[in-house]
Formats: sequence, structure tokens, C-alpha cells
Amino acid sequence: MDNTQIFVIATVALVLLTVGGGVTMAAVFYLFSYMVTGGAVAGIPADTVPRIGVMALAAWKKERDETRARRARLSAAYRSGVMVLIWLATLTVLEFLANMIGVSTVAMFIIALIKAGIILQFFMHISSLWLEGGSH
Repeated sequence: MDNTQIFVIATVALVLLTVGGGVTMAAVFYLFSYMVTGGAVAGIPADTVPRIGVMALAAWKKERDETRARRARLSAAYRSGVMVLIWLATLTVLEFLANMIGVSTVAMFIIALIKAGIILQFFMHISSLWLEGGSH
């Protein structure tokens, strides 16, 4: 096989792929416009192809927004949990080191109270007792 034959085969393949891709894209865009407009494209009856319509599109957008909001809440809760873990671990290491060097009992008690406050706030949600409409 010489260079001329390879060039002809490559050119034919390129033309076929380009035309095929163009036809495919045109069909996809046509069907999409048909679904969005509710079947008002080129006089095709609306019963022929299932349509999205404006109401269904609005419902889909609402569901998408609710999903994004739920993911954002879960992500924020995860970040908060990780930060609490880091703070409690840091205070525990500080408490251990303070015990090793012989810090007073009052200082140890203060560290323990700080850890208890973190646990009350983030795990027991004690602040929700005083919020209006809050329940636990």
C-alpha cells in the first residue's frame, strides 16, 4: 500500500466521520428542540415523541436545586465534624502533655470543660434548646 492509497482512505474516513457526526448532531439538536418546545417542530404531532415541556423542565430544575442544597448541607456537616474531631484531638494531646509536665488540676479542669462545651455544642446540639421553634 503506497502513500496515495493511505491518503485516499484517510480522506474518505475523515469525510464519513465528519458527515456522520454532523448528521448525528443535527438529529440530537432537532429532538432536543422538539422536546423543549413541546412538539411544535416541523408539524410533528406531540404524541409521537415523549416531550419534556416547560413544567417538567421546571420540576427537574427544582429537584436539581434541592439535590445541590442537600449536598451542600451534608458537606458543611462533614466539615464541621472534622473540625470538631481536630479540636478534641488537639485538646486531648494538650491535656496529656499538661499532665506529663505537672500542670495544676485547675488547668486540667479548664481543658476538660472546654472539651465538654465542644461536645455539648456539636454532638448534643444544646444550643437548639434555646432557639425559637427548635426541638431536640
